[in-house]
Amino acid sequence: MVTEAGKLALLERIARIKAERELKKFAAFSGHMTLARQKVDSLQAALRQCYESGAPLSVAEARIASAQAARSARELSRAVGDLERMTPRFEKARAEAAKEFGRAEVLLELARSAGKKPHRM
Repeated sequence: MVTEAGKLALLERIARIKAERELKKFAAFSGHMTLARQKVDSLQAALRQCYESGAPLSVAEARIASAQAARSARELSRAVGDLERMTPRFEKARAEAAKEFGRAEVLLELARSAGKKPHRM
């Protein structure tokens, strides 16, 4: 016959597996977000560099500099848009991982209070 503590221990193991899966998913997403933020930062630096040149330019050089600045601005705009589109899913993944981790911890505490200490993975 399975006791209350045994049932809670089994539920805790299942919740721990789900939590680990969600944490791995979140970690992967976090890596993507870090890369997207780094891309935005580097593009901002490139655009800033385009406008910080203080040397006088010929007309041809000014056209080239203007074209480079326009390209950098377009790339930056795309990168910022990508980051903004990723952010809601990132926040959802973070919340889901926290929820699953919290569920596993609550079940662990319930199992402990029921008198049986479950095995941790």
